[in-house]
Amino acid sequence: MSARTSRTLRLAGFAALLSSAGCDDSLKSVSLIEETRVLGARVEVEADPTRSAAKPGESAALRFFVAAPSAEPQISYALSVCAVQLVNSGFPPCAGAPFASALQAEASSAEARLDFRVPEDVAVESTPHAFASGLICPDSGLELGADGAPSCRTGRGTQVAFEFDLAGPEQSNRNPTFGADALSLDGEPWPASVEASCDAGSLPQVVTKTRHALRITLADSDFEALRRETSLDPGRETLLVSPFADAGKLDHGFLSLSADSPADQGRVSWEAPALADALPSLVRFYFVVRDASGGQDFTNRALCVVP
Repeated sequence: MSARTSRTLRLAGFAALLSSAGCDDSLKSVSLIEETRVLGARVEVEADPTRSAAKPGESAALRFFVAAPSAEPQISYALSVCAVQLVNSGFPPCAGAPFASALQAEASSAEARLDFRVPEDVAVESTPHAFASGLICPDSGLELGADGAPSCRTGRGTQVAFEFDLAGPEQSNRNPTFGADALSLDGEPWPASVEASCDAGSLPQVVTKTRHALRITLADSDFEALRRETSLDPGRETLLVSPFADAGKLDHGFLSLSADSPADQGRVSWEAPALADALPSLVRFYFVVRDASGGQDFTNRALCVVP
């Protein structure tokens, strides 16, 4: 495990990925996918995809996790990444020109992705973080204005901002990971499935308007060691899990997990929705886990609601 300095969780580092359309609607459930949303982002170093912090000279990829209700999301995007200094609040300004950018002008089902290489001359001591920002447009193409600023052809899209660690000589953050057995449904293993339909009968089935227990279990190795500056600092990191669904009702929007968390802290209850007719209905679930240094992972599951 890497040794890292303990610090307060940064909102930017946890991914401030907010939709400009509807983000001021306090009546909306944070866990319900009612429109196309950006839920998280993950950096993977090319030489070791489990690492989220790239060293100067290393290549990496930044992937955004986008979900849409009842369908595969169709998106276009414009993204860039630069090195930044530490700031106490808000988003940091770039210390120089972006060292990578990506543009997908036409809406596609391909993921929003930015491949980059950290320049050899980046001074990690003075600019220890990278900052990615840009625009993701759902169900719409994208165009650049005369000043180079991107805009969606229809709608306002999602402004994304994601801050993550760069690797220094003595530290390199790793991504937490959802293992194959990380999710269970009512005490039974809930594996990932490629099925996107209830017709094949291979997905778990639950009865309409019933309540069910979803459990998230992370490996002990996901809770990385922290460098303790005082005896009051935690010895290992805390991870934040965010569950989402495109139907029904989750009773928690966030779960805070530590290496010694009680088993119930990884449990969230979900109530199956009512059915409009007598036909089975597919429900998609999305899960994101984050640490405080830009490490993330995401996975999805599905089930069928039946009469």
